[in-house]
Amino acid sequence: MKKAQPTPLERGRDYTVKSVVKALNILELLAEGELPAYTLTELSHHLGLHITTVHRLVANLVRQGFVEEAPGTGGYQLSFRVLRMGLGVLNRLDFRQVAEPLLEKLTRETQEAVHLAILEETGALVVASYPSPQPGGPDVRLGDIAPLHCSGVGKALLAYQPRSLLGPIVRAAGFPHYTRKTITNLAGLRKELELVREQRYALDQEETLEGLIGVAGPVFDHTGHAVAAFSIAGPATRLSAERVPEIARLVCAASDQISYRLGYRPGRRQAGRQRAVGR
Repeated sequence: MKKAQPTPLERGRDYTVKSVVKALNILELLAEGELPAYTLTELSHHLGLHITTVHRLVANLVRQGFVEEAPGTGGYQLSFRVLRMGLGVLNRLDFRQVAEPLLEKLTRETQEAVHLAILEETGALVVASYPSPQPGGPDVRLGDIAPLHCSGVGKALLAYQPRSLLGPIVRAAGFPHYTRKTITNLAGLRKELELVREQRYALDQEETLEGLIGVAGPVFDHTGHAVAAFSIAGPATRLSAERVPEIARLVCAASDQISYRLGYRPGRRQAGRQRAVGR
């Protein structure tokens, strides 16, 4: 797997915008300060900024919906928009804590490597990795990027994305050719994703690396959205055609368990949404 490439912001050049930094400092003080609300004068005093600068920045934050007036205080506080943003982060990250014990169990049961990934722009970003105790397993590390069109986690994630997003995502990612078995066109990928939805797991059959087999499953949250995918991967000599069905059974069981603990209930309305997604 290739490492995520540094963005221009990470290559040493200073892109600091002082007004943005000052505005972020205001948000940070409103979030973590001792007072429930701060007046412009108090913000100016705590941050060492001129009162006119604070007034201008707060006015912009109010206009954008990040800050609001605190009734009866003459001060300002964070708005519910900031709360929604924070909850969005929590909703994305909580699944790791839920999944961890089950994925560690899979590693012990199968003696193969297991990793967890999320959809990040044009790849599957590895956010947790549990190496195999046996030699010859894949070297998957945190921050690795798995290709969407041919890796197990990539296909498990793509299979449950809204149909309107599939085309743009794939066009942006492209179809890099890794082995003779790599899927290299949208028609072939659509057919593969249909199979993933039917059998509830995805296969990487030496498509990203010769000699490597992966069996992956999705993780759904309480809304029926595929927030992540995980894969059991190992050398083809160990993950033989005879063993893959048993690995797939374990993957489906773990997928059900993790998703259930995140509030997913296939029998509810969200199941219809999940089945329709990606078709």
